[in-house]
Amino acid sequence: MNVADTPPDDLAALITAINDLLPATGMTYDDLEIDSVAYETGIPEASILALLRGETVPDETLNPGFTDRLAFLLETRRAPDGNPHKKVAIADALGVSRGMVSSLFSGNRDAGRGTSAALEEFFDVDPGFLSTSGRRALTRALRPVYASLLTLSTLHGRQVSHMALRSGAAGADIRLAAQLQKALSAVLTQHEPEPPTDPQEQELRDITDQVRALAPTSRTRLMDKIRGLLGQS
Repeated sequence: MNVADTPPDDLAALITAINDLLPATGMTYDDLEIDSVAYETGIPEASILALLRGETVPDETLNPGFTDRLAFLLETRRAPDGNPHKKVAIADALGVSRGMVSSLFSGNRDAGRGTSAALEEFFDVDPGFLSTSGRRALTRALRPVYASLLTLSTLHGRQVSHMALRSGAAGADIRLAAQLQKALSAVLTQHEPEPPTDPQEQELRDITDQVRALAPTSRTRLMDKIRGLLGQS
């Protein structure tokens, strides 16, 4: 596969592609930040892992209902003070009555498209979170995982740590992995100089790399000494 390849649109094909790439990167499911995918989609981690392993997941688990998704948002998305959002605050933000919000959370009232969009904006989630099918949501959330795995598999042997994927998917926004893929792809397109045939030239390059890796203060002191030696020669 090539870094320029696009991830499959079908969830089954995407999962197959991810599983094919795992051995090439020396990674496991634990490295994929499944908790972030669950946070992004509202689908339980156990169900996502089951799908990755080729197991069957009940449709009702893969496609939680509106009230279940709304309850998930209330549980996982917190107010600025770290506490759960109060329903009165949600009602005020949406410009509706508190009774209507209570009815939405209890499932006694259906939300129209406008109300659903307002709730998604309030909880700062992607449009369609409350209505998108589980398979579509997972496909969207797993695409950056695939992209990062593909890039890391291409970089295998270039001493690029598999932790790059974990940092790219840190926190709740696994979409950051797409930026990792973009950045590393740019590295791959850069021209690499031919390895030197002169052993001293290679040693000089190695020393230069070591100097660059030093802390700024140490690097400055060493550069002053080198300048002094060059001035004496």
